[in-house]
Amino acid sequence: MLSNKGFNLWADNYDETVQVSEENDRYPFAGYKEILNSIFNEAMQKSIKIG
Repeated sequence: MLSNKGFNLWADNYDETVQVSEENDRYPFAGYKEILNSIFNEAMQKSIKIG
């Protein structure tokens, strides 16, 4: 587990980590955008039905 300092250092590069991992279809972010889009679309469908 990372300390606060270690987490902050990692967090500075989070977006880059996600992008590189996803572009290379590598753990832990392979398919990340696909999952986010699925969640967003599901939430929008529920939002449309509610209101």
